[in-house]
Amino acid sequence: MDFIKTVLHGFGHGFVDSVAGFYLIFSYDAEVQEKPRSSSQETNLARRRAAQQAEKKHKQTGQEDPRVTHRVFQCCVLNGIVFGLSLFLFNYVFQPVLKQCLSFFMGESAGTIWVYVQPTMSYIFELIWVIPLFLLSKVINVFWFQDIADSAYRQRQGRPQGINNFSKYLSDMFISIVIEFFFLIQASLMRMLPLMGINIMISCIHLCLLNSLYAFEYRWYNMGFELYKRLSFIEENWPYFLGFGMPLTFITMYIPSLYVSGCLFAVLFPVFIISANEADPVVNPTGCSLQLFSLVVWLSNKIIQSLVTKNTPQTPSRNYPTHLHSSSNRSSR
Repeated sequence: MDFIKTVLHGFGHGFVDSVAGFYLIFSYDAEVQEKPRSSSQETNLARRRAAQQAEKKHKQTGQEDPRVTHRVFQCCVLNGIVFGLSLFLFNYVFQPVLKQCLSFFMGESAGTIWVYVQPTMSYIFELIWVIPLFLLSKVINVFWFQDIADSAYRQRQGRPQGINNFSKYLSDMFISIVIEFFFLIQASLMRMLPLMGINIMISCIHLCLLNSLYAFEYRWYNMGFELYKRLSFIEENWPYFLGFGMPLTFITMYIPSLYVSGCLFAVLFPVFIISANEADPVVNPTGCSLQLFSLVVWLSNKIIQSLVTKNTPQTPSRNYPTHLHSSSNRSSR
C-alpha cells in the first residue's frame, strides 16, 4: 500500500509540475524588466556599467540574449501558424473547395477525376512544401529550444556549467542521440506486442519517460550532468517522470499524422522545457528502479565499441617473451 501511495504521489507531483510551465513561462522576462530600482549613486553606477558591458557584448557577438517568451512565440509562429495552419488550410479548406468546384463544372464525372487529382495534388504539396518545411523547422527548433533552455536557466540558476571538455561534450551528445533513437524504436516495438491494451500501456510508459528526458536534458546538461547520470536518475525516480511526461505523450501519441504530431510537439515542447527548469523532482524512496534504458544503453555501447574498434588502426604484433609481457601488464596497472 505504501508503494502505491509513493507511486501515485510522485506521478501526481510530476503531472502538476509539467503543466506549470503554461503560466510560469511569462514570469521569466517580467522578472528581468521589474528589477528593483534604487536612487543611490552606487546602484546607478553599477547599472551603467552593466549596460555598457551588455552593449559591448552585443557589438562583439552581433546579437542579444534571446528572451524566453520571444523564442516561444517564434516556435508557435513557425510550427503552429506557418506549418500547422498550412496543413489545415490545404486539407480542410483548399481540397474541399476544389472538389466542390469540380463537381459544379464537371458534374457526375467529377468523382472519377477527383480520384486521380487528389492523390497527385497531395503528393506535390507534400513534396514541395510539407517535407522541406518540416525538415527546416526541425533544424531551427534545435537552436530555438536550446536558446529557451539556456535563457531560462540563466535567469533562474545563473551561468550554465555544461560539460567543459569538448570531446566529452561531443561524445555525450552523440551517444544521447543514439540512445534516444533506439529507445524510441523500443517504444514502437512495445506497441506491436500481441497483448491488447497492455502493449499500449507499456509503449505509453516508454514515451512518457522519453519526453521527460527530452525536457529535463537541457537543464541537466547546463548543470553538468553526464548522460548516464541523467538516465539513472530517471530510472530510479520513474513515478515522477512518468507523470511529468504524461501530458505531452497523451497529446501527441494518438495522432496518426506524423506531421501534425510533430507540429503539436514543437509548439508545446518549449513550455515543458520551462516546466523542467522550474521543477523539483520527487525522489522515489522505494528503491524500485524501472530500468527500461538498460537494453538500449547496452546496444548503443556495443555499436559504438564496434565502430571504434573497426576504425582503430591495427599496430604490428610483436612476440614478446611471456614473462616480459606479463610484467609489462603488471606495471601498467
